[in-house]
Amino acid sequence: MTFTKKVDDASVIVDLTVTKLADVMQYCKPKEQFVLVKKFGLWDGKEVPLQQIGNEFGMTRERIRQIENQALMRFRRLIINNDKYLKVIEVAKDMLHAHGGLMSRDKLISLIVDTKVTEFNGQELKIVLLSDFDITPLTRNRILENCFYIDPLHEKLISDIATYVHDYFINQGNPEQNIYEFIDHVKNEYEAKHPNIGYLSNNEFYVNLFDVITEIAVFDGFIGSGKSAKVNPKTIKAKILYVFSVINKPMHYQEMTNKIIEFFPGKAVKISTVHNEMVKSRDIFVNIGLGIYAPKSRGFIGGVVKEILVRVMKKLDRAAPIKEITQRVLKEKMVSPNTILLNLHKYKELFKKNEQGYYYLAKGVK
Repeated sequence: MTFTKKVDDASVIVDLTVTKLADVMQYCKPKEQFVLVKKFGLWDGKEVPLQQIGNEFGMTRERIRQIENQALMRFRRLIINNDKYLKVIEVAKDMLHAHGGLMSRDKLISLIVDTKVTEFNGQELKIVLLSDFDITPLTRNRILENCFYIDPLHEKLISDIATYVHDYFINQGNPEQNIYEFIDHVKNEYEAKHPNIGYLSNNEFYVNLFDVITEIAVFDGFIGSGKSAKVNPKTIKAKILYVFSVINKPMHYQEMTNKIIEFFPGKAVKISTVHNEMVKSRDIFVNIGLGIYAPKSRGFIGGVVKEILVRVMKKLDRAAPIKEITQRVLKEKMVSPNTILLNLHKYKELFKKNEQGYYYLAKGVK
């Protein structure tokens, strides 16, 4: 560590090119140091809630919050003029401006880390951002997750919009909406009321705000309640249905597994799990043969070859050549053409053949 002086924090100058942020903590008072290290997990990466820290000190959560604020003020005075610190703040402000003035805490920190403009890790960046006066933290509450914003946005406005969105989908129970149509709807509610806040005309602001509203989910261009499978497909069944909605064709269960992994990265999915879900959900998925499934909602009914032949020939309502019948059956079930022919011959009470060699359904077959 390199400090030019070791006196009070007003005259300490920190050289962050060779000093880690955790080491700066020694220039805070013991309780301040303990609170910051614990709260932000500077030593082991494990963040400890204020209430738990208070229990260790025998103090209230609010008193620990006061010590945290004092510590952040001291921390800021220690590093305020450091170029390394100022560079991070500059990058963070630019990112907030570019993303509509508001971003979730984790997303902003992740983007800063990805730029590689600093060697600070995620835990250190939380302290750096919280210690700045221009970047304002909005602490997690009943409706909002942790996020950062900058002027001219303010906490009451953000909370009001978040409450409106939360109430629209959760309390009023409105169905999922196209996200950009819903953004226009929210703009109509707030943009004219706050003409001096340019961020309210920026779609990026609303997209990022929706991302931090509790119980709200955004997925595939739609926004709605987090309980909706359409915007928050958590189960394997919901994910299978989503893949079918994107790829409008029957799929083998192995291909379906690969597509789920592609569309929902970050969590392992077993082929057996996908297959079992498609097998047991017979009211939703149809096995059309050879491990290939299709959704019933797309008109697939399923059944054995005999049943499909009856259905196909009823729809035809005329004698038809074996080639045409085979093509229609194969749209519903992947079987050998020979299997289709064998069924036509086997069930002579159901299927008749005329002089031209065309097959038709026997009279009275239901």
